[in-house]
Order: sequence, then C-alpha cells, then structure tokens
Amino acid sequence: MKKVNLVYDDTIKVPDNIQTIIGNTSYGKIILKRKQLFNRFEEIVNEVSDNVKTFKMDNIEEIINTFDKVSNDFIVLHIFSNYVVKNIKDFKILIEKLHFLNQNYKIVQDDKIIAIAFCNLESYKKFLNNYNNIVNNLKDSINYEIINTNAFLDISIYNDFLTYISGGFDARFFNSLEGNEFVITKKSNNKKKIKQEYMYYQLLPDDMKKWMIMPYDYKENEEFAQYTMERLHTTDIAIRWTHKAISEEEFINILKKSFYYITNRTCKNISKEEYETIEEKLYKKKVKDRIEELKKNNLYNKFDMYIKSGTDFNSIDEIFEYYLKLYNKLSHNKKKKYNVVIGHGDLCFANMLYNKEADLLKLIDPKGALTEEELWTNPYYDVAKLSHSICGNYDFFNCSSYSIFLDTNLKYKLEVYNDNTNFKEIFKKFVEEAGFDYKLVRLYEASLFLSMLPLHMDNPHKVFGFLLNAINILKEIE
Repeated sequence: MKKVNLVYDDTIKVPDNIQTIIGNTSYGKIILKRKQLFNRFEEIVNEVSDNVKTFKMDNIEEIINTFDKVSNDFIVLHIFSNYVVKNIKDFKILIEKLHFLNQNYKIVQDDKIIAIAFCNLESYKKFLNNYNNIVNNLKDSINYEIINTNAFLDISIYNDFLTYISGGFDARFFNSLEGNEFVITKKSNNKKKIKQEYMYYQLLPDDMKKWMIMPYDYKENEEFAQYTMERLHTTDIAIRWTHKAISEEEFINILKKSFYYITNRTCKNISKEEYETIEEKLYKKKVKDRIEELKKNNLYNKFDMYIKSGTDFNSIDEIFEYYLKLYNKLSHNKKKKYNVVIGHGDLCFANMLYNKEADLLKLIDPKGALTEEELWTNPYYDVAKLSHSICGNYDFFNCSSYSIFLDTNLKYKLEVYNDNTNFKEIFKKFVEEAGFDYKLVRLYEASLFLSMLPLHMDNPHKVFGFLLNAINILKEIE
C-alpha cells in the first residue's frame, strides 16, 4: 500500500462576485468558524486517514521545488481548493481507494474534474511542469479513467458559496442548526433560550418586525425546543468584515441602515432612578458578577499571574476599580435622556445580515424575551455591541486574527490584524449625530469585553486577549 501525498491547490482564481464577500484572498484563506478553510480541510484529512500528508500549494514553483527534492515514490492527489468536503464518509472512501491506484485517475463530481490522482511521482512531476496549459483546458487535457464521488461542494458557484459560508455562523455550543437552501431550523436543549428567541419576534411592535427574520413552527419536547426561519442567501457582516471586504463607502451605508434602526426603536421615558438601576445592572453589577465567576475557574490562578507579571495592574479587581473610576466619571456627569428602548440585545456584526446590492439589513439571534417587559433595555446597549465589532475588533478575536507578545519592558502587548482607524472615526460621527456620547459607548464596550471573560475560558488565550483589549479601551477613553 503506497503512501498518499495530498496537494491542496490554492492558486485557483476566486470569481469576482465571491471576492465582494471575502475580499482579495484565496479559497484556502477564507475564515469560517474561526479557522481557515485549508486548516479545516487538513483536519478532515487527518480525521479520515493517518497515512496521508497534506501540502498547500500557493504557487506552482514552490510545489515543483518541494517534489523535486523527493526521491521515494508515492501517490499524489492534486485537489483544487474551490471544492470543500461536504460528506466526510464519501471523502474517506475516496482516500482509502487512493492507496491502491496503479494508474492515473480524474476525480469527477457532477461532470466536473475536482481533483487528479497520480499513481506515481514521475507522472505528477510531468503534470506540474505543464501545469498552466493543463489547468486552463482541464477537460480536454485530462483523459484518465474516472472515479466518481459525491463528497464535495463547489464553492466557486455563488449560491453554493453563500449556502456554505452562511451555514457556518457560529452558534453557541448548545445550538444545532439544520436546514437546506430555503430554511434553517434552530434546535437546542436550552429550551428557554430558544423560546425566548421565538417569542421575541411575537412580542415586537409591528414596525420593528421588519428588521428580523420571522421564526415559525415552534416545537418543544422533553429534550429540546426548535423553530424554523427562512434562509437568506447572504452573509453576516462579520464574515466580510474579517476578510476586509467592506469599503468605507459600503461601511457608511451599513451604518446608515443600522442607525436608522437604532434611532427608530420603540422608546419610552422612565424616571432617573429607574434608568440608573438598569444602567448599573448592565454595566456595573454584570461585570462584577462575571469577574467573580471567572475567579472560580480552575485556570484563574495562572490568569491572575499573567495579569500581575505582564500588565500595569496587580489583579483583575484593580482593573475593575479602574473601570469603575471611569464609569463614575462618565456616567454620572452627562446629561441623559431617561428612557429605555426595545433592543436587539446582541447587535454585533455576526448577528447582522447585509446584502449590498439590495441594501438589505436583517438581524438574527436576538437576546430574546418571554414577556413584553423583557424587551426593554438601556438605549446604549445595542450601540456598545455594535462598537465592540467596529472599534473593539471582537470578530477578529473570534477568527484568531490577533497575537499577544512581550514588549521591551516585558509587558504583554496585544496586536489585532486590522487597521480600523478610519472606520472608528466614521462610527464616532454616526454615534454622536444619533445623540449618544462616544466615550460612554466605548466604556460600555469595555464592559462587554470584561463580562465575556468567564464565558470563553475554553480558549484562555482569547480571554487574555479580551482582557488586554478592555485595558486598551479604558486607557484610550482616559
């Protein structure tokens, strides 16, 4: 049984209509559920076989040099990166067949050549040396025998790409998303949460329902609850944002739509005392409670050690006191309108679907409500959530586009791979024109990062990144 080397050809040109979503990047570098597609593909290969070595081909010269240095013989599967695995069982069968090839084959699905299998290194080198001529005329150039498969999805097809990428939005661990090209069913054993999301739409005033995708067909049993909603063939903004595929012009259009929603939400006046009670619950008590929850985590002692040794603070309590100092300064000295609004509750880019051509904005995954009273919230909360995607780079943490390193003073520094300077200035202008205090929005944004710490301790590195980010926001405010 021969060893198989798999070459993932990431030189395939991405069509223009898909570049509007992912920017100027390759298929393999598309980020889905916090991982690049190549890394996801490599993980699937390792899952189905421990006798396959995977190479990524970014340019033809590099891969030619790699295989010129190899002397022993093996089978090569050359696969084009616009094909993603949709059926792991069928993919495993294909990989198992490869070990026993005694001639070259073309791997075909729906009359398309998705990969080429070479029975020896010599024939693969001939292919590489004539790569451009062959790939530019693939159907006529490759006359090998056929192996048919149903393991893949061609994401160079725009609708299939949208189905694939929009089906990957990051549901919480208790959620299950199922569906087809027309509908999505959201199911969870957290029955209360699913019911809250379903009832939220039913409780909304009619003039706010246009912003949401209507949930229907609610079902509940002893194990789970579920509802169904229409699948819109568009991506959430976070996918395009993290691929840097949103221009300033489009960003302005997104904010125009977003702030039209924000400034036209149903609103009611309340007393100063009621306002401050809600404000302190959201931005003070919630942060304090979450910090206490973090301290109970079994990794907290190490976490605390990094704070002491690598930041300007001696403990997380000291960071919280720093936050409170700014909270007392900014929240108590501002002229406010004492009101509450019907909010979304989680207005971040991952929960906002936007279609540029139709100028269509739809919101998904609201915090939810079981009663009319639970719809109401502080008017700053949704704006702070929006800020933590735009100014706070939240979505870049989710796709691991950041690093933490030691500076020359042996202090931890955070680097996020995104220059959002111009976008922040545009956002600030919209915030202030809508009547919000920008510094207060940023302060509440910092509270969101602090309150998220215990919820993400399955990834301690990201949690420490959240903490450094919160510190940076607080220093920027000061």
